[in-house]
Amino acid sequence: MTSPVGNAKDENDAFFNNYGGNAGATGGYANKVYFGTTKSPAAKGVIRGQKVDITTDIDQTMSITEAKRLYLTDEALRNKWNTTLRKKGMDTSAPGFQSNARALWYRSVDGASDWYATSNGKQKVTPEQYANWYLGGQKKAPALPTRQVYQVTEDEIAADIDEIMLKKAGRTIQDSDKQMGWYQDLVKGISKLYSEGIVTTVKEVKNPKTGKMEKVVTQTPGFSKEQIEKKITSAVEAADPESVARKQRIDNTKWLLSQGGQR
Repeated sequence: MTSPVGNAKDENDAFFNNYGGNAGATGGYANKVYFGTTKSPAAKGVIRGQKVDITTDIDQTMSITEAKRLYLTDEALRNKWNTTLRKKGMDTSAPGFQSNARALWYRSVDGASDWYATSNGKQKVTPEQYANWYLGGQKKAPALPTRQVYQVTEDEIAADIDEIMLKKAGRTIQDSDKQMGWYQDLVKGISKLYSEGIVTTVKEVKNPKTGKMEKVVTQTPGFSKEQIEKKITSAVEAADPESVARKQRIDNTKWLLSQGGQR
């Protein structure tokens, strides 16, 4: 941030001289905030026999109080500050952002002033530079994915198995089936699939069309209904191949008869 107000050099000089004075001229650095440098008015001088215009760099400063007040009175500065925070990853649309932005401005004003004062004007740090250091040093906690797990009872799983057993083998699950290892392993396997749930991840990405940051929600299911049906079907076909083959013959016969009846 080269200057918090205006663009014209004379307006800048008048503003800073009115509110903060010039640290170089007064020799004092305490309670001052650095906002860049400006050239002093040209003065005539002679160097090696040649008349020249001589200028010096002058620190532009203002008091801490006036620098903090500037956040509320200068809309251009406030908008530029919000842009700086947005580039550092802050969500400007989040509730309470304006309050946080103002607090960070105050912190950065105090921090920049401390560097300037304790170094006797040698460490010329603006509030924006201080904010870049401060926010750059804050480690953002990674956004943890969320997992939605379905609580499915054993009775619900049994109902799904029974439905596919009837469809593929032409019979329902018997109590004797439930005592078999294939059935118990199948129930455990399906329960494990359900426990994987759906993982939801939220990332901030820039929209290539609008250039604005957006939140993109990605859901990765650990299972699918088709996957569970395939697992049950494979188990049923392996557990009772004779019933499955018989059901297939019956279905084929019914289909052939239906085709013959249409001729």
